[in-house]
Amino acid sequence: MDDAPLIVLAFGVAVFAVIVAPILALMSWTKVRALERRVDELVRRGAAPTLAPGPAAPSPAVPAPIAAPVAATPAPAVAPLAVAPPVLAPAPVAPPMSAQPVKARESGDLERMIAGRWLNRVGLLAVAVGVAFFLKAAIDNDWIGPGGQVALGLLLGAGVIASTTLFLKRGYTFFADGLTGLGGAILYLSLWAASSDYHLIAPSAAFAAMIVVTAALLAIALGRDSQRVASLALAGGFITPLLVSTGQDSHVVLFSYLALQDAVLLVLADRRDWRFLELPAFAFTEVYFFGWFATYYRDPLLVETSLFAALFLAIFAVIPVIRSRRQGAFRIEHGLVMLANVALFLIALQSMMWPEHRWLLTASTLALAAFHLIVVRAVPVNQTLPRLLIGGLALTLVTLAIPLRLSVQWTTVAWSIEAAILMWTGFRVKIWQVRTASFVLFTIVALMLLMWPPDYEMALWNARFGGTLTAVACAFAALWLARTNPTEVQPGEQPAFGALGIAANALLILGVTEEIALAYVLRLRASPDLIPTHVAGLQVSLFWTLYASVLVAFGVRLKSAFLRWQGLALFGLTTVKVFFVDLSDLSGFYRILSAIALGIVLLVVSFVYQRTLGSGHQEEGA
Repeated sequence: MDDAPLIVLAFGVAVFAVIVAPILALMSWTKVRALERRVDELVRRGAAPTLAPGPAAPSPAVPAPIAAPVAATPAPAVAPLAVAPPVLAPAPVAPPMSAQPVKARESGDLERMIAGRWLNRVGLLAVAVGVAFFLKAAIDNDWIGPGGQVALGLLLGAGVIASTTLFLKRGYTFFADGLTGLGGAILYLSLWAASSDYHLIAPSAAFAAMIVVTAALLAIALGRDSQRVASLALAGGFITPLLVSTGQDSHVVLFSYLALQDAVLLVLADRRDWRFLELPAFAFTEVYFFGWFATYYRDPLLVETSLFAALFLAIFAVIPVIRSRRQGAFRIEHGLVMLANVALFLIALQSMMWPEHRWLLTASTLALAAFHLIVVRAVPVNQTLPRLLIGGLALTLVTLAIPLRLSVQWTTVAWSIEAAILMWTGFRVKIWQVRTASFVLFTIVALMLLMWPPDYEMALWNARFGGTLTAVACAFAALWLARTNPTEVQPGEQPAFGALGIAANALLILGVTEEIALAYVLRLRASPDLIPTHVAGLQVSLFWTLYASVLVAFGVRLKSAFLRWQGLALFGLTTVKVFFVDLSDLSGFYRILSAIALGIVLLVVSFVYQRTLGSGHQEEGA
């Protein structure tokens, strides 16, 4: 008789898995379909009006034959007979319901509420507590063995779920959903006890049985159209691996099961408009994945781990798109899932592939960007926010892929070009958010250039100065796009474009100034016996004067006061440098050249201002 508990256990599982769950799901589905057909029939019956017979129109009289033509006076004109239009019979109206039953059903008097609702629920709780104490006493006194306890738990859970149909018939939907969750919990715990505590069945058998329980609960949830039951089923399904865990590495089984659980969300997202299911599912999936990763991951598992991580990412990237297409709106939880999904996937890839597999990490990041570009095409065109979010993720991934493989120098060049392309795209598609991304990227490039140490090997022909020229050229291209598309520039973008222009000029001035100083340092290094002079300072002053003149000239040409003011500011800075630095450091010919050159340029600029921008009166220019 040692096998009797196992037989009872197998019978209980079979009763629930083969009979109870399918019957409940079928009953729920059949009732829903019957109600849908009934509603369709009522709609058709109410929408088809019937014609009531109206008064018959008199038939025209047939004239009698005339024997001979007889002259007669013309008969008076007779008005045409009016034909009554068909009268629509009013649709049958259901007899008015008395307000008293409705009022009793909604609120009820105090006596019926206490006797009909509260006592019912308190009675159910008391019975449950009494049964729990009985089971505890039976277990403590060995009245029921381990096999009997598990079998009793399985039958009790199945019975609780089966009893919910009685409450559904009476309209206790919330109470029935709660009982369904309670029955599912009893089944999960019974299977867990059979596997972990009593070792009556293997963990694989308990795992399979829990999958059946989860599938049955999801079928009931779909049949009843109950999000509460679906939430309880998913919660039980995600807790299952924790309950049957043996402490060993079974990542293929674990990740396959998690992928199956997450795939259920794809069906629910397409069939039902239920919110907040993907958030806990995503959290459970990531906790299981990174929990296993921190404990068991090894380099030989790179391929299969990456494939499972990519599968999880694909599922949770598609779910918000399905929700968006079905609901016609993109909600905040969808955006949170998409952002966290990409971020955690990149963290996992970086942990597995850096730095030994940099090429593979770069290719994976670019593939992820391409995947999001495909996903964005599935989002309806009228939903701007999700399209911008997914497109922004793709752009961010491409931006991140560049430094994964390239050096800092080439990354600066690539990001500068990408920022210019983004600016062109923003004006082309008329989306200011894309241009905002361009401003952010230009800012990052400028910070990188400022932190980039100079190259002391060769002046002008070096990576740092090449990166500076590329960044400045791309910034000037962005400013030209803004000037040629003035109607597309938003009011809030005008200060940003102004700051971009100032930054581009400042970076170019700073870059050339540092290269002049670098050339002087390299010359001293090549000729140690050379007497140091301050000729580099004079060269810097001449360059500043020339660049300020160019700014003023372009400001006059383009009628841009903004450029002219930048030139005037640089003239002022140059004047301060010449009088307070150069004249004190330089001597002889260099001092004279510095003062005369600055003076001549300032006079020429003043003349140009008076001729081009003055009022035209000679005395005002004096």
